[in-house]
Formats: sequence, C-alpha cells, structure tokens
Amino acid sequence: MMAAQKFRARLAGGEIALGSNVRFSRSAEIGAALAACGMDWIMLDYEHSPASPHIAQDIALGALRAGVLPLARPSSHDPREIAGLLTNGALGLIVPHVNTAAEAEAVARAARFAPRGSLSVPGSLPHFGYGLTLTEACARFNDEVLVVAMIESGEALANVDAIAATEGIDGLFIGASDLLWERGCPGDYGGPVLRQAIDAVALAARRHREFSGMGGPREEAVWRGAIAAGIRMVMTENDLTLLMRGARDRAAFFASCAAAAGGAA
Repeated sequence: MMAAQKFRARLAGGEIALGSNVRFSRSAEIGAALAACGMDWIMLDYEHSPASPHIAQDIALGALRAGVLPLARPSSHDPREIAGLLTNGALGLIVPHVNTAAEAEAVARAARFAPRGSLSVPGSLPHFGYGLTLTEACARFNDEVLVVAMIESGEALANVDAIAATEGIDGLFIGASDLLWERGCPGDYGGPVLRQAIDAVALAARRHREFSGMGGPREEAVWRGAIAAGIRMVMTENDLTLLMRGARDRAAFFASCAAAAGGAA
C-alpha cells in the first residue's frame, strides 16, 4: 500500500496519523528517518521555510519511497506555485488561510488534473515510479492527492461547514497559532477559543466524512483534549524543535552523569 493509501486508511479507521513540519532539513533521508520514528506524513513548509522549491523534489520523493506521505504547504493559493510543488513530488497540499468555500474550491481544482481540476500536465510524474504511462500516472494522482484546508481565522471558522462541503477538499486542519493571534489571544492554546475551534472543525469534518487535524500546541493536555474531540491528523512538531528536544534531553542526561560522578569522587 502506497503512502497516500496508508494515510487515508489510518484516518478512515479512526487511527492517528502523525506528522512533522519539515522546515530546516535538506536531506532526502528525512522521510526515512521520520518513518523509523513512527511518522506517517511530513509537511514541506514553503510558507515559512527558507528552503528553495527545488529541494521539495528530493525530500518528497525520498519520503514516498520510505512510505511517508509528503504534503506541501505553499506560501499562497497561486496555481503556479501549487503546480510546481505537486508535479515535482508532493502528493498533497496543506493550504494556509482558506477562509471561504470559493477559496477552497479554487485550491482543490488547482491540485488536480482535468477533468477534475486545472493542474497543468507535466512531461513526467515521478510519484509512482516510472512504469506507468503519463495518462495512467495522472489518473492515479487524481485519486491519491489530498487537499487539506487550513482553518486559521474567525472568518474561516464561520465558513467551516461550507469549506468542508466543497468538492475536492479532503480534510480540515487548524492552524492554532495563527488562529489565536488573529482572535486576539496569542499563545492561549489551553483557552476557550481553541477548544471551541477544535469542536467546530471536528464536527464539520465528521459531517462531511472528512478528517480533521491540527498543528501548533505543545501542551500535552491540549492534545489529549483535541484527540478526544476527533482530531486525527496530528502535527507533532517541526524538525528543528524535534532536534532541539532530543539535544536537550541528551545534554541533561550527561550533565546528570557528570554531577553524579563528581559527587562520587
């Protein structure tokens, strides 16, 4: 089973799909490394990453070969940017700042080939290897590509049911940090604004037989509540914070070893 199929199957079965925001990694091995840690998907972040777009192909294709689903977050809704990311290895989008059903429809169509969309057909499509004809590969791409709309504002929350009902939208994803900043309570991940948003997004997703996800919080209590409410697509952390967490743990361990050795002496 390919990465997109496994991802869909996990969520359809009520399981959690764990992912990481890849912002600073430059190696095609990051997908395989995260797969070994239990991750199911990665997000190539071109809204906030300093990476140049050509790196997306190496990382995305490496992730696919390792069984990890590569999704891309574009910096805009521009169909040209979306086409560049999708036809070079990404197998889905996490689209920022989707505030209306019209915006949702536009990005969903930009992510699929005709007749389901307006994505320009490339000379080759490497996602599924090289044993398929271009016609076969494009048809398979249309079946497997995922389009996830990020809910990051009060306007998006007001329109969340219409966004979820839009043809071609596969899931909803709460951008908790931007949502809280926009609503005037920055960093209040444990507060009522985010709790209400989680309930509203999870409900809209269930109503339209989609999945819901979230990224941003670090607090474990917030995540327990979100998962209990129905959030299944989990953005754990970005690659930098995961690295720093592991480095801090190791530094603390060796500091404790040194302290114990000093006391014994």
